[in-house]
Amino acid sequence: MDSEILKAVSNIVQRAERMIDDAKIQSTYEEIGVIPLLNNRNNQIIYGRRGTGKTHVFKYLASELKIGNDIVVYVDCRTLSSASSFEDSRPSRKYRSHAIFRDIIGEIEDAVKQYIALNAPNDSVLALDALEQMIKATSIKESKKRDTRKTEVRGRTTTDNVGMKVSVPQLTLDFDSKVEEESTAQTTTSYRMEEHEKLVFPDINYKARELVQHLKVNIYVLLDEWSSIPLDVQPFLADCINKSFFAIPHFIFKIAALEYRSNFTIVMQNNLHIGFELGSDISSNLDLDDYFVFDKNPDSITAIFAGILSKHIKSELPEGYLDKIKVTSTQQVINYLFSNRAVFKELVRASEGVPRDMINIFNLAYFDAQKQNKNKIDKPIILSAARDWFEKDKFTNIDDSLNYVLQRIVTEVIGNRKARSFLIRRELERNDVIQRLFDARVIHFVKRGYADKDNPGVRYNIYTLDYGTYVDLLKTAKKPDGYLPLDENMSSRDIVVPFDDKRSIRRIILTEEMLKLN
Repeated sequence: MDSEILKAVSNIVQRAERMIDDAKIQSTYEEIGVIPLLNNRNNQIIYGRRGTGKTHVFKYLASELKIGNDIVVYVDCRTLSSASSFEDSRPSRKYRSHAIFRDIIGEIEDAVKQYIALNAPNDSVLALDALEQMIKATSIKESKKRDTRKTEVRGRTTTDNVGMKVSVPQLTLDFDSKVEEESTAQTTTSYRMEEHEKLVFPDINYKARELVQHLKVNIYVLLDEWSSIPLDVQPFLADCINKSFFAIPHFIFKIAALEYRSNFTIVMQNNLHIGFELGSDISSNLDLDDYFVFDKNPDSITAIFAGILSKHIKSELPEGYLDKIKVTSTQQVINYLFSNRAVFKELVRASEGVPRDMINIFNLAYFDAQKQNKNKIDKPIILSAARDWFEKDKFTNIDDSLNYVLQRIVTEVIGNRKARSFLIRRELERNDVIQRLFDARVIHFVKRGYADKDNPGVRYNIYTLDYGTYVDLLKTAKKPDGYLPLDENMSSRDIVVPFDDKRSIRRIILTEEMLKLN
C-alpha cells in the first residue's frame, strides 16, 4: 500500500469553495472549453446541477481575470448577511430583495477598497467618494405615515320638557311633556411615522459609472449559488441589478445557478418585465451538464474525468512524488490505480457526468480496495462503491412520494422495456417531479429538443436513469440494454432517437400521468 497515495486520496477537497488558495484551484482545474466562453465582458448565466463544477469554474475564472488587473467580486449567495431571512416570507419580496442587493453592494465595496489599498490608483480619492455616494444611494431614508388604530366613541344627549295639566274653575292650564334625543359620534385616529430605506437606481448607476471611470478597470461580479435565494425574490433582485449596473459596460455580472431552481423574470402587461430579459439583458445558453453527457462521447468524457482525478490526487502529493515512482502522465495515474482502463471507464459511467460524484465514488472504491488488500481497483469494487454512493447520498435525499414515482419509472423503463433511457414531451421539462428527480441526480439529461419525425411539431427531451438504479441488475438477465442497433426491419415505433449512425434508443415516452405524486 502506497501511504502517500493513501494520504492524498484522503485529503482530496471535494468542494471548490473549501480550497484555500488560488494555486490549488488552478492546479486541479480541468478545462473543458468553458473558460473561453466566460472570459469576456458579457453578462452571463451558467447553469449546471450540484457537483458539475460551477464553483470551480468561477474560482478559476476569478484567478484568470485578476491577471488582467481587473476587480473580481466573488459572492456565494448562501453566505450573504441577509441569508438568515431568506426563507422568512413575512417581509415583502421588495424588502427582502433590497436587503440582499445591499449585501451584494457591500461585497463590491470590500473588493473595491481592497483593490485601491493594494494598487493606489491616481484617482483613489475620487473613486472612494463615488463609492461612498453609490452606497448612500442604496439606503436613502424615507418616512411614511401609517395608520395604526382607529377608535370611535358614540354618545347620546337627552332634553326633557316636563308638563302638567291643572284644572280650576273657568281656567285650564296645559303642561306638555316632550323628550328629545340627539346622537353624537367621535372618531380618533392614531398613526405612527415609519422610516424605510429605499434604492435610488439613477444615483446608484451614475455613481457606479463614475467609480469605474476613476479606477479605469472592469468590475466582474460572480454570483455563485444564485438558486439559494427564494424563487419569489429572485426576479426582484435581478431587477435591482439590472437597473443599477447593466447599462454600464465596465460592470460585468456572471451568475451560476440551477436551471430549474431559478426565476429571473416576471413578464408584465405590454411586454414589460421585472428582472432580466434572458437573451437580451443577459445570455443563458451555457450549461455544464451539456459538457458531461457520457453517452454523447464516452471516450472524450473518460479523458476529461481522468484529468480531473489525476490533478486532484497530484495536488495533494509532495512535489515530485509522482516522478519518483515513475508515474508521469494522466494515463499512468489511471493505470496505477485501476486494474485496467475499462474499470475506470465504468467509474465515469457510474458518475453520470457529475465530477463530484466521480470523486466520491472513487474515494469509496479506493478505500474498499485497501480493506480487501487489493493493489488496484477492479470492476466489482466500482459496482459496490456506486451502489453505496447512490444509497447514502442520492436515495436519502428523495422523500417517499418521489421515490414512489422513481420506482414506477424504473419498473416501466428497466423492468418492462429493459432500457435505461426515456423521453418526455418538451413542455414537461418544468414538471416539478422531473425537476426534483433531476436535481437529486437520480435521472440525468441526455438530449434536449429531439424532433419526432412521426409527430411533426412534437419535441421531446431525453433522460436516462441513474447508474445506481440498475447497478444491482448488471449481472442478471434484467440488465438494461439501453440502446438497440439500427435495423431496417424495425418500425419507427420500435426505434426513435438516433444518437449517431450506429445507435438508437427504444421508444419509451413517459406521460404526465406517470409523473404524478400519490
